[in-house]
Amino acid sequence: MKDFFRSIVTIISFIAAGALLLTVVSVYFNPYRVWILAIMGFGFPFLYVINFLLALVWLFRKRWQVFIPVLALVFTWGHWDDSFQMMSRTVDSPKVLVNPVSVMSFNVRMLDAYNWTGRKNVHEEIFQLIKKEKPDVVCLQEFYTSMTSKVFNENIILARFSQYPYRHVEYRKGKRSKRNFGLVTFSKYPIVARNCLKFDHTNNFSIQTDIVVNKTRVRVFNNHLESIGFGKEHMNFIDSLNYKNESERWTGIGQISSKIKDAFKQRAYQAERIGSHIKNSPYPTIVCGDFNDTPVSYVYRKMRGELNDAFVESGSGFGGTYNGRLPSLRIDYIFHDKRFKSYNFQRYKVDLSDHFPIVTLLDLTPQKL
Repeated sequence: MKDFFRSIVTIISFIAAGALLLTVVSVYFNPYRVWILAIMGFGFPFLYVINFLLALVWLFRKRWQVFIPVLALVFTWGHWDDSFQMMSRTVDSPKVLVNPVSVMSFNVRMLDAYNWTGRKNVHEEIFQLIKKEKPDVVCLQEFYTSMTSKVFNENIILARFSQYPYRHVEYRKGKRSKRNFGLVTFSKYPIVARNCLKFDHTNNFSIQTDIVVNKTRVRVFNNHLESIGFGKEHMNFIDSLNYKNESERWTGIGQISSKIKDAFKQRAYQAERIGSHIKNSPYPTIVCGDFNDTPVSYVYRKMRGELNDAFVESGSGFGGTYNGRLPSLRIDYIFHDKRFKSYNFQRYKVDLSDHFPIVTLLDLTPQKL
């Protein structure tokens, strides 16, 4: 019986190790060509923990099988480091830094204009949060204004950000209409250049804003990459999957798979285009936004390039930023030039959107590489 049990756990160890290695392989394959591999990255943290537990089991029993999960853990350690942090790098006050600038990234989900939260005045809570935290640069995704609404009128909304004398607002249609959806970057420092990168057949895009902080010119990228776009009907289908007949089940699964495939392909293309602009920037860069993908993904690798991840440098835990019905995943990021240093990375667990805002403190004093 013991031999049978050992054989089963050995097989499980090989499968778990193989699956973990496959998640890392997916990082190097463009989802446009092999989209199914991209899904593997979402399971990376779970598979890493499973392999760690299996390693403990085999170590306790002093069996050679311990090398199966251990080797998988070693080969994928760098990606675990991107996904989980034990300690954060902090400073007590920005005054100890030479050229500090605090940066916030937040997908505000249209300021809750359609009352997804079921609460009143969530937009006001968002304004108050930003006012309280006082970040120097704020990158908002899914920004919303309406010409037909007194509450969400553009002039009224922008007036609530009066502490930011400089702003870069872009809407997906390129011009004002009755309802406007887009990106905005607010800054306490002068904006000296603006640019916009849009894509065909999608509502997602990227904006580039050059700011000057104490004679240091920095290019800030504010991005919103393709989401899967599950509607209420898709979530209801997932919830009621066990109650469907076989025909309905396969039809629904096919529709959901199609949406996932299209989203992965679109994100890969967008990440390559934006990543090229980041790489070729003549100025040091800060990259913010909602990437809708995990740290173990082709998208993350292309967007980050040679930059540092502020969470990896100064965050802690898993840092999940998705505030939805699925398990919280880290899909919102702040990257920065390697010559800068980040401190005090924070994720604010506030129920104001389907994303949590993130903030970090950057020292924009160039360091020797």
